[in-house]
Order: sequence, then structure tokens, then C-alpha cells
Amino acid sequence: MTSLKLVSAGILASLCSASDIILATFDGAAETTHKWRQMNDPVMGGKSTGTWSISGGLGIFDGEVVDVPSLKAPGFIKAAVVDMKPFGRIFPDVTSCDALSLTVKSSAAYTGFRFSIGSSHAPGGKFFAYGYKANFQPPAGQLATLTIPFTNFTDYWDDATGEAIKTCQDSKIYCPSEKTLKDMRTMSVWAEGVAGKVHLEIKSVAATGCNTTGQADLIV
Repeated sequence: MTSLKLVSAGILASLCSASDIILATFDGAAETTHKWRQMNDPVMGGKSTGTWSISGGLGIFDGEVVDVPSLKAPGFIKAAVVDMKPFGRIFPDVTSCDALSLTVKSSAAYTGFRFSIGSSHAPGGKFFAYGYKANFQPPAGQLATLTIPFTNFTDYWDDATGEAIKTCQDSKIYCPSEKTLKDMRTMSVWAEGVAGKVHLEIKSVAATGCNTTGQADLIV
């Protein structure tokens, strides 16, 4: 009996020390429901178009990325959290976590998906490049949970293509800051820099690999 208690206690400690913190869902839960807004490429006559909707507990990101005529290169579409709480917290503290996890499904093998958090601007960064951004590639046709380490995010990226110029591995100054991880304030899903039709379904966004001892923020 004593050994069973020790094993149980060990399992419980393990679960408590590496949990997920839910950041966004689309099921109406008050703590994780946010206002999202669709934004299309406005730069130099961009023609990419997209829509954002919520259906069946999923966020639906639809559209098509096409070339900006004056640049002869693909533009972007994105959907972003636009909650207005100037003096209140928008997202829970995830400084104890290792990564972001997205539970998503794409209808096609589109290769230009990015995800961004916060609104940081890198020293010497591109004019329109705000927030820490990372690439992700969801599988086509099936719902899956993808893990994006926070070390994959950088705020030094090309505002014409979305691709990283300098990474978190190049220098820690481009890694997500403690201020951002304490409250991201905003997050966005992008289709960028690659022409093609887009249909992405998002079930949830969470922080994962969290040491949640003494923390009660939406832990699962």
C-alpha cells in the first residue's frame, strides 16, 4: 500500500509539473473565448482575401493568398485576437511553459501557415513586422495537435514574406520576452508568402510543457 501511494504521488507530481494552459477555444467558454478579426493584405494593392468564422466549436480561417501585383509576390491574410482590455489581462501567464500547441486541421497541403504572438518589434526590424512569429505545417485532412517551441518564434522577420531574418537561436534578443509570455495580449494565424487557397480549422490554442506548481490559470 505504501509503495502504491508513492507511485500515485509521483504520477500526480509529474502531471502537475508538466501541464497545458489553455489560451483560446471556440466553444463559448468564457475564460478562453476571444474576439478574432480577419485582416487582408493592405500593402501596395494586395489582392489576397480571407474570412474568419466560428462553427461547431472551431475557428474557421478561409481564403486565398495571391500575388501583390506591384511586387509580383504572394501577399497574406491573417486572423488576429483584438480583445480590448487596456488595464486587464487578456491571456494567462505562460512564462513557465516551453511551447505553443495548436489543435488544427487543414483541407490542403498549404505551406505558408504562420502563427504569431504579442506585438514586439525587433531592434532594426522591418517596418510592418510586429510580434513573434513561427511557421507551422498542419496535416491535410485530419485534426492534429502540433507543438511549436517558443524558441521557434522570432520578432525579426521579413514583412514581405513572413520568413525569419534572425532567429531565437541566432540571439536571445529575438526570443519571446518575459513580458510577452506573461500576457501575450494578441495572437494571429497567418497564411503568408505562399500563393494558394486556404482552409484551416482551429480547435484550440494552448501553452504546453508548463511547470504549473502554484499556478491556477486554465490548467489541464
